[in-house]
Amino acid sequence: MKTIKILTLGVLASLAASTSFGAEKAGVSPVDQCKLALENAKASLPANAYSAKLTLAEGYGTLTALETIYADDDDSKVIPTLIENCAKYAEISKLQGETQAIRNHIAENWEKRAATNRTIEAIQEQIGTARSGKVSDLEAEKQEIKAQKEKLEASKQEAMDKLNALQSQMIQVTKDARGIILSMSDILFEVGQATLKTDLMTSLAKIAGILSVYQQFDVSIEGNTDNTGSEEFNLKLSQQRAENVMNFLVEQGIAENRLTAKGLGMSMPIADNSTKEGRQKNRRVDLVITDRTQKVK
Repeated sequence: MKTIKILTLGVLASLAASTSFGAEKAGVSPVDQCKLALENAKASLPANAYSAKLTLAEGYGTLTALETIYADDDDSKVIPTLIENCAKYAEISKLQGETQAIRNHIAENWEKRAATNRTIEAIQEQIGTARSGKVSDLEAEKQEIKAQKEKLEASKQEAMDKLNALQSQMIQVTKDARGIILSMSDILFEVGQATLKTDLMTSLAKIAGILSVYQQFDVSIEGNTDNTGSEEFNLKLSQQRAENVMNFLVEQGIAENRLTAKGLGMSMPIADNSTKEGRQKNRRVDLVITDRTQKVK
């Protein structure tokens, strides 16, 4: 995982609060604080949380550097940065572990559901054998199809509710003929760069959790810019941002064949580029979520 070099003040405050990296407690050294945060994160990791373990390994690398510098000069200006990095690694590792735990729970439920479905299929086969006449068989098939459709519609509505819950100042949730659209603001990236900020990674981790449950959804990731700068630069930047979002979702366990990434540059504005507000709306990355089952006729 790439190191995120710039964190917002709000995120740093959250990390400090959640990992005990606020003001140094009396008698507790920065080294001990870092070590405790990493150990707490490690304790809750599922055995198969491989991404989280890699992140934790980077955190322990930071701990080693902190121990060396602190032993040599406990007033070194580098120490606060190392403490913040340690907190960041502990928090991200914990989030990845929680995501994997959810994924494990989903896998267990799918196995139980598969076993239940096999039992139901066996019973249905026995019932079908016992039935006489084509009319009875046809009516049973109609009822089964109806039940499947109702179950699918309920699942889609549940997914829509969870996606709507992501609505915020940074993420706008809408729906049109293409599907459910999550529009992510330009402020979730470094200015003029494709680097994902921590706030965006946190939101994408939540989206990945939803996509893990509802396997019928595919996602088209579209990068967009305003008309400031050259067409070539904007096209390249929008493509890089879309690809970075896709790569992060893949890292969270979403199958790559469910995702596509495309940079549209300045070609698809949704507001007037002649105003500051319009340009801000046009600088975005859209996740267009479509239901694969609707494409099957």
